[in-house]
Amino acid sequence: MNFRHTVSILVERMRSDIRLAIITLYSLSALGLITPFAIYRLYEGNFLLGMSELAIIGLFLSLMLMAWVTNKTQLAADLTACAATAGTVALVILMDISYLWTFSTLVGNFLMARKWLAVVASIALVISIGLHPASFSLMSEQMSYLAVSTLVSLFSLIFASRVNLRHGELSDMLSRDALTGAFNRRALDHDLKAIARGPIELEHCLIIMDLDEFKPLNDNYGHDAGDRVLVELVRIVKSRTREKDRFYRYGGDEFVLLLPDTSPSGAHRAIENLRQALEHELAGPGGKVMVSMGLAQRQSGESPDPWLKRADDALLSAKRTGKNRVVTAS
Repeated sequence: MNFRHTVSILVERMRSDIRLAIITLYSLSALGLITPFAIYRLYEGNFLLGMSELAIIGLFLSLMLMAWVTNKTQLAADLTACAATAGTVALVILMDISYLWTFSTLVGNFLMARKWLAVVASIALVISIGLHPASFSLMSEQMSYLAVSTLVSLFSLIFASRVNLRHGELSDMLSRDALTGAFNRRALDHDLKAIARGPIELEHCLIIMDLDEFKPLNDNYGHDAGDRVLVELVRIVKSRTREKDRFYRYGGDEFVLLLPDTSPSGAHRAIENLRQALEHELAGPGGKVMVSMGLAQRQSGESPDPWLKRADDALLSAKRTGKNRVVTAS
């Protein structure tokens, strides 16, 4: 059961981070495809080439581990593309292996690295191999390589750009609440898990907020009126928070505001100003709509569920002590 749970967590991480999935599959593919060649070369006595190939595999696996442990998948992807480019050039020119290995590197560069880096690395790879006469037996073979490698790079660039665009659109659609445009609970779970894996020295605060007397509003004026209030709430919050802050619809009329890299005192000032803005601006058919809030700072090493529970307890305290107020969790 624990093994299956671990596997499901790993799969979910790769689903939510396409670059992590690409790095993982690229590194494991290199392990499966290159290792037999390395072993064969060692068996034949070509220790320099065999050990060089094993070193490249080890570097790929180290960068894959870096992506999983540090969550810096973009940096790991860029470094993997650079390592693959340098390793391919070295093996083809210095070790006299086939230039055909360059095509997989060209495709991998555009799937993993940032666009500008993939272009630079691929140009360097094509020029280095294409202008090395010892790699080709005929001039026509050299010209064919330059033409084909250029086309492979171009098509890889187009394909990777479309994949990234579609993946971004799909990820955004899946992470948004359809009514309000706020992030949804799925996005909240993902972001809180990312914080739990991040540096422990950073301060993070979250606020759970709930509309006061929202059920009577729905009962008296209908759900359409309630929906308009929720949409207006999200608009006001977004207009008064920072770009790096994240606002989620937690369920019904409950919302969560995540303030990354924010001290408790700074979070309390910001959220009190937000509460006052909502008090003056948020209204429904029956008049003003008030909001109660519970604030909790993440404690060192605290997992998402206890953190949310403390914020929710603070929210209940705000409700019990008069509503339309901010209570900070102990």
